[in-house]
Amino acid sequence: MQSFREVCKKQQGFTVLELMVAVAVTALLAAVLLNVSSQVLETQRLASGTLETNQVAQFALDRIQEDLQCALYRNDGNVWMAISVLETKENSGYWKLVDESDNKMGKPLEDSFRLLEGDWPENKKLPEDEYDSLGQGPFEKSRFGVGGVWLRFFTQGPELDQNAKNTGAARAVAYQIIRQGLTSSTTSSARYQLFRSDVSAKNTFEAGYNLHPDAEAYNPQATTNFDRENTPRLPSTITNPIIAEGSDYSSSAFSLAANVIDFGVRAYVLQKNSYGTGNLVQVFPAIDSSGNLLDTEFLATSHAAYQTLSNPFHLFPDVIDLSIRVLTNEGARLMESLENGLIPTTEEQDWWSIAEEHSEVYIRRVKIYGQGL
Repeated sequence: MQSFREVCKKQQGFTVLELMVAVAVTALLAAVLLNVSSQVLETQRLASGTLETNQVAQFALDRIQEDLQCALYRNDGNVWMAISVLETKENSGYWKLVDESDNKMGKPLEDSFRLLEGDWPENKKLPEDEYDSLGQGPFEKSRFGVGGVWLRFFTQGPELDQNAKNTGAARAVAYQIIRQGLTSSTTSSARYQLFRSDVSAKNTFEAGYNLHPDAEAYNPQATTNFDRENTPRLPSTITNPIIAEGSDYSSSAFSLAANVIDFGVRAYVLQKNSYGTGNLVQVFPAIDSSGNLLDTEFLATSHAAYQTLSNPFHLFPDVIDLSIRVLTNEGARLMESLENGLIPTTEEQDWWSIAEEHSEVYIRRVKIYGQGL
């Protein structure tokens, strides 16, 4: 028969050392599982963001490409295509501003323009081999102004209105970024949206075919002599794409996509040679052989008198490169918090640092098939 001491010896628990080893192993396993879980969640976040931005960008680029491939012009001296880099927030009159006092910050003017090497800050210079022969930074890393590029031209692209009587006529269209609420409500949170202005064929015909900045037809005052009730897509929407009254359309009806924070364009003409091939010569942005930016505005008149490469800024382009930068939904939420002063701006974290971390850039080259009439 066993003694009481022998029974207690058999029933004694773990030693302190054994408990410490068990706790250490458990903590190690927990740390490994936490690390794996974090990596899985981060991968899922990145994949989800890429999927979101890809869907937005491809939809917008498809629309622009279709319009460009149906672009047309005449050799009549009028401006049939115009491109401008918007370096201010005053173009449309509907850029919903952020109060830049009281720690509320919107898209910065000074840091949203990067085309040539000299536009990059000294502490953010790119390696020399990333700049091209014109001194330009990579297209996907360039920034085209606080409002991106304002692209407008005439096209015979598919008519949006299925009830339109004339679906084959040329129409004036324009693309630009507007910071506006997603709805007409005054409490709607502002988003950076890429708008597609689409003037009706009837109103385009009555306004004429000239997008020159000095022309009076395509400006905010061009509303008096046009059919507002039956064709509300007025010439004035080329400048201001918000339809505010007199139609069945909502104020944001022609928004292609939300969370688009930059829209870039490079335009080229094809310089043919004696071998039957050719080289693409950049005409926008206009840069001379010394790497100087000549102009941030491009007017394609395509008049026969201007058909020389010594004065290329009037040539209608043969090829256009498009770039679009799209925020993820997470990035849009962070940006809204930053702009409303809920996240402090520091040297390490500012508007563009959030934008670059939580956005994707998509690029597409488009061949223009239109010929001058």
